[in-house]
Amino acid sequence: MIAANDRGPSGLAIAALITGILGMSIVPVILGAIDLGKIKNGEASPAGKGFDIAGIVLGSIGIVVWLIVVIVMVVVGSGMLF
Repeated sequence: MIAANDRGPSGLAIAALITGILGMSIVPVILGAIDLGKIKNGEASPAGKGFDIAGIVLGSIGIVVWLIVVIVMVVVGSGMLF
């Protein structure tokens, strides 16, 4: 049997990174958090930790961008600019 430490990144880690690159906002944050929990419990390989963190960071940036877009749309839509 192969120990969790001997394997490559998990599917969740890879999915977190890919969805983060694709800008899917909340999805990579959730996937990365789940996989980091599995790494902490020894259920997943630590090799995917960097992928998880990158996915969480990219997803967080995506969430912030969407919030800015929504705020700008509300301000522009309400005519509060001028």
